[in-house]
Amino acid sequence: MLDKIQTKISQLEAGKKLILGVGIKAEDMQKVVELCESLESEGNIKIVNKHLNPKTNNQPDTLLIQKV
Repeated sequence: MLDKIQTKISQLEAGKKLILGVGIKAEDMQKVVELCESLESEGNIKIVNKHLNPKTNNQPDTLLIQKV
């Protein structure tokens, strides 16, 4: 699944945004967040918004990222 997400991110055009979260299991979401934070630290993307779900101890359930 992370491979699919990384492929979608790499195919984004600069300035385009992508919402991640729908269809991603809660236990996999932490891996997605770590991947996005890693890509952000490399300067590939920017995390625009991280929605925290109060029902799951404020764990992120949706990310809005933008290709840099």
